[in-house]
Amino acid sequence: MAEELNFSRAAQRLHVSQPPLSRQIRDLEAELNVTLLEWTRQNVRLTSAGRITLLHARKLLRDSDLLRSEAQIAAGTEQEELHVGYAPSPTAELLARVLCRYQELAPRTRVTFHDLNQAGMVLSLHRRTLDVALTVRPRLAEMRGLTFDLVRYYRHGIICSADSEWSKHKSLSPRSLAGVSLVGYQKEDFPEYYQIISKAMRIPAAQLKVRQQCDGAVSLVAAVESGRAPAVVGEFIKGIAGNRVRFVPFTAGTLRVPVGILYRRNGLSERASIFVEACRRSGEAIAK
Repeated sequence: MAEELNFSRAAQRLHVSQPPLSRQIRDLEAELNVTLLEWTRQNVRLTSAGRITLLHARKLLRDSDLLRSEAQIAAGTEQEELHVGYAPSPTAELLARVLCRYQELAPRTRVTFHDLNQAGMVLSLHRRTLDVALTVRPRLAEMRGLTFDLVRYYRHGIICSADSEWSKHKSLSPRSLAGVSLVGYQKEDFPEYYQIISKAMRIPAAQLKVRQQCDGAVSLVAAVESGRAPAVVGEFIKGIAGNRVRFVPFTAGTLRVPVGILYRRNGLSERASIFVEACRRSGEAIAK
């Protein structure tokens, strides 16, 4: 963004849509407690703090590359490392299976996991700071230069407290939740959540009534368990929630949640290719 000074061109260069890019900039400004960019309808420019930050950021990147090279030279060997992005809730069931299979196929590779939202994973794949990512399938507009391989579909439904009236149902029509107050994820951090549940419920996202927004799966489950309201989720949440709440699936025919492995279409390393294969095998094992 600092080099292009144009949101459209910067987003295109990074292979992401504009909202995730804007959110990354806001997050950085909040962390540094400064304004980095000033923009009007006509142009965007760096503030004084933005120019200083850009200079230091470039130096940090150069120093990071130098440190890695010197450390590998000092060690006399280059240790193989795989960086994997993941979304904790959708991958709760898959992560251990995939890692176990991968360690069988590549026992000498060290795996580092990065807990990111979907926009962060897409951005990091294009920046090559991630090798692969386990996540819900992104929208087509966010898939430029990337490939998604399905590992497993999960049912949509709700979680509710054990003593809730909703818990008496064996299944629910998504339409029965129209106008019902819900618990959900923070909209600014997880915009893809609202796109997914809006599509599953066949309700415009603007009409969803989310009374409490949570910063992650743990707080979402806690809010539902306390009796605040139900939450629309994928069945994978059971891997985190256990028996603390009741999962009630939507009726047959409702769209399911596709969870799988996301990676760059070109330039995939051998260790990343092995991880993709481990994901495929794990999915086949679950399906049996």
